[in-house]
Amino acid sequence: MRQQGMFSIVDAVPLDSALELMRIVWMEVAIACFAAIVYFTMTGWLSPKIKKSDKSAKMEDVEQGRRRKVAPQGLPCEADSNLCQLVNKALRQGKISDAIASLLAHSTVDTDYIPANVAPRLLMAAAKASNFEEVMVEMRDFVGKIEPRSLEAVVTEAARNKDAETCRRLHVMAGLLSVSMSQQTLEALAQAYGTDVTCLRSLVEECKAPLPRSFAKIVLQACAKMKEVDLASEVFEKVSDSDTAVLRKMIENAVTQSTDPTAAALAKDAASHAREIRMCGKSGDLQAALQLFEQKVATNSSPISYNAILEACVACGDLDRALEIFSKARQEGFADVVSYNTIVKGHVAQGDVTAAKALVAQISASGFSPTHASFHSILNYFASTEDRNGVWSLLDDMQASGVSPNGVTCSILLKGKLNSSSDVDRILGIVRKLEEPLDEVLFSTLAEACIRTRKLDVLAEYMSTFAHDGNRAILTAPTYGSMMKAFGQMHDVKRVKELWEDMVKRGVQPTAITLGCMVEALVMNRRTEDAWVLASELQSCDSTAPLVNTVIYSTILKGFANAKETNKVMDLYAEMKSRNIQPNTITFNTILNAFAQCGAMHRVAALLEDMKTATPPVEPDIVTYSTLVKGYCNSGNLDRALCIVKDMQDEGKNAPDEVMYNSLLDGCSKEHRLDEALKLFSEMKSNGIAPSNYTLSIMVKLLGRCRRLKQALSLVDEVRQEYKVKVNIQVYTCLIQACFNNRQASQAVALHNQILEEGLFPDEMTYSALVKGCLQASLVDKAVHLVKCAYGVASPNAGGRPAGVNTRSLDDVVSALGGKQNEKAKSLLGEIGKLPRHEAHHTMRADRTQSKSNNAVGAPWRRRS
Repeated sequence: MRQQGMFSIVDAVPLDSALELMRIVWMEVAIACFAAIVYFTMTGWLSPKIKKSDKSAKMEDVEQGRRRKVAPQGLPCEADSNLCQLVNKALRQGKISDAIASLLAHSTVDTDYIPANVAPRLLMAAAKASNFEEVMVEMRDFVGKIEPRSLEAVVTEAARNKDAETCRRLHVMAGLLSVSMSQQTLEALAQAYGTDVTCLRSLVEECKAPLPRSFAKIVLQACAKMKEVDLASEVFEKVSDSDTAVLRKMIENAVTQSTDPTAAALAKDAASHAREIRMCGKSGDLQAALQLFEQKVATNSSPISYNAILEACVACGDLDRALEIFSKARQEGFADVVSYNTIVKGHVAQGDVTAAKALVAQISASGFSPTHASFHSILNYFASTEDRNGVWSLLDDMQASGVSPNGVTCSILLKGKLNSSSDVDRILGIVRKLEEPLDEVLFSTLAEACIRTRKLDVLAEYMSTFAHDGNRAILTAPTYGSMMKAFGQMHDVKRVKELWEDMVKRGVQPTAITLGCMVEALVMNRRTEDAWVLASELQSCDSTAPLVNTVIYSTILKGFANAKETNKVMDLYAEMKSRNIQPNTITFNTILNAFAQCGAMHRVAALLEDMKTATPPVEPDIVTYSTLVKGYCNSGNLDRALCIVKDMQDEGKNAPDEVMYNSLLDGCSKEHRLDEALKLFSEMKSNGIAPSNYTLSIMVKLLGRCRRLKQALSLVDEVRQEYKVKVNIQVYTCLIQACFNNRQASQAVALHNQILEEGLFPDEMTYSALVKGCLQASLVDKAVHLVKCAYGVASPNAGGRPAGVNTRSLDDVVSALGGKQNEKAKSLLGEIGKLPRHEAHHTMRADRTQSKSNNAVGAPWRRRS
């Protein structure tokens, strides 16, 4: 019926009208379809169904990467309106935690950026949050995920609104979240910190040199308004040379502005002359500087000109002329606090600290207020000369003058030579009271001081709090390297690895020195395999591969060599050659040392050939020859070692040293070749090389074995008198063994008495040799007496801690006395504290009932732990 009705209506309408009606209907349908497509596209309903070509998709990814440095996967792109709307809604409602949770839930790649239409709102909301610290803890996973342009947008807005507190918090967030600050961000923060010297100084110290000119200009303008001379000096130290003249002129123009055109022109002229005077002073041409100054004084005197010539005089070391001009400036009223500070610096440079302190005391009396610069040069002198009384006295004067210590003050103290524990603790107390945040410069200095004084527990404390203490700065690679080295020396491998992980997490690019400290710490703690793995990982990345150089490989080789893992040494050496890393002399010496320690001298020839064919060839040094000699002597090939020495002497580039001679003498001793040893010993002395105790030990041992006791004793006396060598206990032990080998037991015992008379303390090896020799000579009573001396119960002259004897020697004495059940043996063991607990009480009672004539030689029995 409905169809019939429709057709009847169409039939009733003329043909032209019907066509017009159909055209209108189709137009309405087309508009409706287009509107539907637009709606579904904007809402995202059709995006999964639209299939793009690979080329178009790739072009879109490239364009997105150009705009936002975003990977194809990871955090949602800016077009994901659902997430953006969700996050922005949470931020509008003040639910920052929900917004953070939503962003983290959609994050799949750690290196992606937060969408640019969300990040600024998130930063601003976090900066204005009442629970700022808690919010920053929640945002710790966003490190490296916020673009610099997002930070720039919110900082610019806060600075425009003159919201200094929000700017400070955004500054802190930039440090915690590792957001690099653009030049526009730096300038906006500098504008906001116009009256905050502490924050301005922190900003300047964080910015790498050279400072951007526009940023430096804003800071210097603030310094001029606040009359902050110290910070202005720091700025000029960090700007480029090409900007220095322009900025100095700009500041001087600002200072000398006047409503009187004539006065302004004169002031600008004075500033120009001051620059010329300073340049002459820096170049060392004081005469030219004085001529310029005299010309200016004759026409128009000003404080700027006087300060410039004072600075030139001090720079050229002419303090007398500086004092003369300073006196004139005070008389004419042109001296200011900068003038006083310059003369103070001059007095300190001459070492006249008394005059410098007296001049500082006159600053207040002259109507000026001392600055940090007034005290810092004197403080640096006291700290560098270890004058702790001067340091603490000056700090008291400084605070009494109303100048509180700042970060620069603490850095001067920590860089000084106040290494006592109490002084460092006192300095750390000042650091804790600083109102300004702990920046990277101060932390680096603090770390070095803690490392120098072994206060690694304090360093660990500051390390754990530094990143969460409102600091912008990130530690530099050298600071990380110093800390790794220190904790490696303390065998805290866990802390060393944590430092490396923290450095990588913060995006600090390691240097070759930093990597060297890390590898050295691992090798030192027998983690050579870990060091090799780390080096391999860095080798696989193009940006870090150049860090793995010859020094790194040599350090790892040393670790494997010390562990006597020759196969790994050769594997690592082969890897070096495959990566075209040229070994140096240290590398080859390390490998040779591994061969010497492991007795693999058959591999030496091939390695020496590699040294010759290297590009350029690697020349052997004295260490190379010493290592070869030591290796051949240890392997029982003395003749080959002697040939090595002869070849070295024929070349004339190196001469044998004490180490080489000792290795040769040791080789002679092992092969009982006395004649060669005596010849080498005589050659050693004729070459002006003084024998050491180690040399004497080798010679005495060899002479004793060859039955030449008298010659051994005379040789020791000869070296003692000729070279003023104080014979140590090791040489005496060798002499004692030589006496027993030559059946001179009484002389060996006499040497024991001589040792005690000379104030030396026999060790366990000495007493064990004495006891063993006396038993072999059937001197049992003497052996018992020596055992008691070893345990400190029979000789009041023994001194030191009881050395004792080894277990075998003690067992031999007990056996010589008739066994453990013998009363004399029990008495001896009881006296030296070696008797079992269940027998001690019974032995003590039996000991007390014996008469003094039957007692053992020495002190009464007493129990020892």
